[in-house]
Amino acid sequence: MACGGSTRLIGNALTRGDILGCLWAVVIFTAVLLSPGYLVGWVTNLIGFRGRGAVEQLIWSVALSFAVVPLLAVMVAKYASMNALALMFFAGAVASIALNIWALRRDKARRFRWQRAVGMSIGLAWVLFVIAELVDVGVGNRLYLSVTIFDHALRAAFVDAVMRTGVPPVNPLYWPGHAAPMRYYYFWYVLTAAAARLAGVTARQAMIASAVWSGFGLAAVVALYCRHFLAPEPSGRGRRWPRIAVALALLAVTGLDLLPALAKTILRLPTDADMDWWSPDQVTSWMDSLLWVPHHIAGLICCLFGFLLVWMSKGSSRLQRAGCGVVAGIAFASAFGLSTWVAAAFAMVMTAWMLWVLAWEPESRTRVPVLLGAGLVAVLALTPYLAELRHAAPAAAAVSSSAAAPVPDQSIANNASHLLRFSVRHMIDPDSLLALPWFAHLAQSHPRLEDAIAGLVLLLPGYFVELGFFGLVLVVALRASGRMQLGEATRASLALAVAGLVVSTFLRSTVIANNDFGTRSILIAQFFLLLLAVGWCEGAFAATSRKLRTAMLAMAWIGVAGTVYQAAVLRFYLPVEERLGRPEVSGLAERAMALRRAFDAMDRTVPKDAVIQFNTAQPGDYFRYVQLMQARRQMATAVPGCATSFGGGESACPGVEAGIRRLFATRPAAISAVEARTVCGKLGVNYLIATRWDGVWAVGGDWVWALPAMIDTGDVRVLSCGSAAN
Repeated sequence: MACGGSTRLIGNALTRGDILGCLWAVVIFTAVLLSPGYLVGWVTNLIGFRGRGAVEQLIWSVALSFAVVPLLAVMVAKYASMNALALMFFAGAVASIALNIWALRRDKARRFRWQRAVGMSIGLAWVLFVIAELVDVGVGNRLYLSVTIFDHALRAAFVDAVMRTGVPPVNPLYWPGHAAPMRYYYFWYVLTAAAARLAGVTARQAMIASAVWSGFGLAAVVALYCRHFLAPEPSGRGRRWPRIAVALALLAVTGLDLLPALAKTILRLPTDADMDWWSPDQVTSWMDSLLWVPHHIAGLICCLFGFLLVWMSKGSSRLQRAGCGVVAGIAFASAFGLSTWVAAAFAMVMTAWMLWVLAWEPESRTRVPVLLGAGLVAVLALTPYLAELRHAAPAAAAVSSSAAAPVPDQSIANNASHLLRFSVRHMIDPDSLLALPWFAHLAQSHPRLEDAIAGLVLLLPGYFVELGFFGLVLVVALRASGRMQLGEATRASLALAVAGLVVSTFLRSTVIANNDFGTRSILIAQFFLLLLAVGWCEGAFAATSRKLRTAMLAMAWIGVAGTVYQAAVLRFYLPVEERLGRPEVSGLAERAMALRRAFDAMDRTVPKDAVIQFNTAQPGDYFRYVQLMQARRQMATAVPGCATSFGGGESACPGVEAGIRRLFATRPAAISAVEARTVCGKLGVNYLIATRWDGVWAVGGDWVWALPAMIDTGDVRVLSCGSAAN
């Protein structure tokens, strides 16, 4: 009984410590993604910053921080150090607090009001929701994980790599005998690493906090567009909710993805770990993107804020227009380092918008020079980063995407000459049409033509399900554009939404099998469809028929229900599947807790600059990512294929993988301690990690029991092997 109680306390303590660490990291992120923007706004008085109210200054500060901090932070960390970056953020926080105290003493209107209590309550609810969704929950000797570990394991490793190796970071997933510089858009991980260092928390805890702040950033840019982009808010008795409240509420509306999920349940088909996975080229809900890929949301925020400055520059003085262009350019440059796919798509959308303005929108032509100037600033600001990526590219003919590691969202540097190709978006799996004889015959004779035709046939049905309510909003807006004169902002939103849909529908990334470009670039269209939906709620498209309005409201509520269902599945899918005895996750929670305890103990005995290695041959990806997420050190190889897409050449990968297979093989026989040391020496590995679930554990007399154990928990042994730490 005492043993069971002790185990229960360990699990509870781990979860409690993680929650407190996440909360503290959320607080410390104010020094990274709030204070710098406040200082920039105050010093430059951009768009009349000093004359705005306290709440609006807060919103502008968040957006400005997202725009300028990523690029600035990377430059400081690269040419100075991570310690210098942390010191800069600390000094900025102190300065912004001093300015706020001074402003409060001068302006009593800035003092706390009850409306702000509502906003703070919503913000706190968001903080608690994100932590509840993402944190690992310890219960007894089990550690229950969220499905998002599939991505967060990689991101936590990248943050830790920045903390250990600085900027540019090395690829933590691959060690071909030496450090391999990372080829990746890593700006978000620099910010997260700085917050982790300031807060004294783990990379995983800081990564969860960064998801919270991506939500704050999205809310800030939505609020700014509602106030400064859309037409003035209509007034009247019929209005029940402020525009910003409506826009933020619409973020909880997704498509009709709940219907395919329910259909699978009725047909007793396997449940998807994420509701959006029913579609090969998914249109991700806002909640899902915020939880899974906060760096892509951050890139979108930078792009949108840069365009907003371009939009607001109309009618401003020459100095203000220049200031808007410079800050917008820095925002675009930051976006490229946060999410190259979103930034590249936004550049295409901006090109389309500029051509549209020059041809049909004389009211906006004065904004074009500001946009062009911002583009020039972005290119100049990105020159060091682009040179770094080019230098980090693998030698010679570099790599074909066929060897990309089987993980989502890979680097964009490999196969750089063929990043994108024309292809119809696969909203529904085109193989579903192969049951029809004509498609089956065409697939045999002309497979690429069949793929394109099948994609086109399934495109509209797929978008109907994926966009749901917002798809009908687009139809209503397009019909209204032919019957009535829409406002300038509404016309621009419609043009940008259509351009975003075209770009994400007919271009596809080729670096890995997943269409990362399509999945992330459609965020642009989703945002402007959100603005059009706000306009529809305010009656911008005249009266809608009763039947159509009923259908739209029904779709909106299905979208809200889908978001709720998705949140529940992300949190409970793995525990439920394990309870049901699914072989691909059986024993996952127990193994996760055992590894967590062992890796926590490693932090007290094993140097942070050591190279470690565990068994990569696992029952499934979730088991592999549990090891990867907890490692917090350089790994010789973390996944099959060596994850060379993130950095390093492929030539050494076969030798690394062969060495790892030899270490953990049990046939024809497990190798001795002497042989294990030889392999470690060749690979540059300092410590081996063996668990009782590895086959070599049960083989007596081999290296698992002969090498000196630095840590032995009964389930996991961390063994000294090879030379001293690198």
